[in-house]
Amino acid sequence: MEGELGRLYQRWSETLTQALAHLEAYIDFSEDDNVEEEVLAQVDAAVRALAQELGAHLQDGRRGELLRGGVHAVIAGPPNVGKSSLLNLLCEWGAGGAAGQRPAAIVSPAAGTTRDVVEVSLNVTGYPVVLSDTAGLRDATDPVEREGVSRARDRLQRADLVLAVLDATAVPAEPAALGAAVGSLVPPAAPCILVLNKADLLRGEAGALRAACAQGPPVPPATLLSCKTGDGIERLLELLGQQLAQLCGDPLAGSPSLTQRRHSQHLGDCAAALGGYGRHRPRDLGLAAEQLRLARRHLGRITGHVGAEDVLDIIFRDFCVGK
Repeated sequence: MEGELGRLYQRWSETLTQALAHLEAYIDFSEDDNVEEEVLAQVDAAVRALAQELGAHLQDGRRGELLRGGVHAVIAGPPNVGKSSLLNLLCEWGAGGAAGQRPAAIVSPAAGTTRDVVEVSLNVTGYPVVLSDTAGLRDATDPVEREGVSRARDRLQRADLVLAVLDATAVPAEPAALGAAVGSLVPPAAPCILVLNKADLLRGEAGALRAACAQGPPVPPATLLSCKTGDGIERLLELLGQQLAQLCGDPLAGSPSLTQRRHSQHLGDCAAALGGYGRHRPRDLGLAAEQLRLARRHLGRITGHVGAEDVLDIIFRDFCVGK
């Protein structure tokens, strides 16, 4: 493997190889060849630092996957609150605000128009987004609409980001009630933006709603919007940009991002083996060493090189054994 990621993984491989060699030297030669007790402390410190760095890299790797495949954002809410209108508005802005942009979703005043998931790919503030419009969430009686609601709930469970849409004219201007309304729609751990649509129909309530939105938790990042007039779209795009930056990070800053699912699997297995080292280390050094061998093998499936002779070379280089 070449490039910056290749160099990073090679460095980790060398760290693992040295840690394993020093541990094996301690196990095999500590009594006869004066391998110091401090060698174990050095191995522990190296493995602990590598585990922390690997964990951070795996977290960044999720960001790499999002940059490669797009952030899956789901528009969700009750029927007839403007979800499809929001999809069309974002598509229009994604096309540079082109007035002639063809709508992506059918819009109707009748509740329950959207029965299936409508999906479009957009560039939002420089980040790739796969945006899904879903059926209105309610207890449907029609079999087709029930299936649409089921698909909507499934998409919500898998979403990276949720745009929770509510009717601004039908919600209380009270933070706890707004938070409860969002909580009834969105999975607890999902990043979310609350969009209070139909703001053009508000009269004196707009100020109170804006104040409630600015309170913070239990209200997620929120904005008033009119899909009809477009008023509020700039603020929504600003909130989207902030959420996308948190999810994806800055692709131009920091360490190189993991972008291949296969590599992510091997690195996850490597991290698990390092965790196994920590569990076995106090009780059985032989089992702890086997966990380092396992971690090294998993990493070698990415770097393409795992050799037992490397371990022996380090033992003879760093310790006066067999001489």
